[in-house]
Amino acid sequence: MKYIYAENTSGAVDAVAETVYNLLKNGKKVLWLLSGGSGGKVCIEIAGRLTDLPLENLFVTLSDERFVPVGDPDENWQQLLDMGLDLPGANLYRPLNGKDRSQTTADFMEWLNATKSEVDYTIGVFGIGSDGHTAGIKPGSIAVTSDQTAADFTGEDFERITITPAFIKTMDEAVAQVFGAEKHPAVAELLNGDLPVDQQPAQILKQVAKSTLYTDYSN
Repeated sequence: MKYIYAENTSGAVDAVAETVYNLLKNGKKVLWLLSGGSGGKVCIEIAGRLTDLPLENLFVTLSDERFVPVGDPDENWQQLLDMGLDLPGANLYRPLNGKDRSQTTADFMEWLNATKSEVDYTIGVFGIGSDGHTAGIKPGSIAVTSDQTAADFTGEDFERITITPAFIKTMDEAVAQVFGAEKHPAVAELLNGDLPVDQQPAQILKQVAKSTLYTDYSN
């Protein structure tokens, strides 16, 4: 994992936007996994850099979603829409579809598997929580050890659907952006330690072929 000290998210925005833009410009098919929560603004800024390109080769979904009613204020996808997510012509997949949690997860996994087999490059924007989670992969959850592309479980705050470490390992690139003093201990453990993935799920990002961390933690 490449570490880059940054005072804000602009470097992460520039890196992902440039990669996706150049791939699409050269006729490549790209799967881009968005981040919810604090990473939503980053994804919106990246999307804004792609508007002058044909986007039929861009496939977009979330790395994880809260299992709530479609359109609920806590739905990550709805929050992105409210922030102005707009990618005309792109192939967008909203993880929530009004079905029960098990079927919603199965449909999400089917779309991910089919799409990943079709595209030339898979890239994701990730955050890291103070507890060491990334995407929706909480420490000690069933998502950590699943050998499937996606998993669902009941967390301490929400029911969740998420990609798994098994999927993350197969990605071409991961860009993590982590800011705020409350997350510095987790970043220090990620950069300087070798914790088990079930204890700190973000450790899986080190196994991605190309992985970069932008953070205001001074290592």
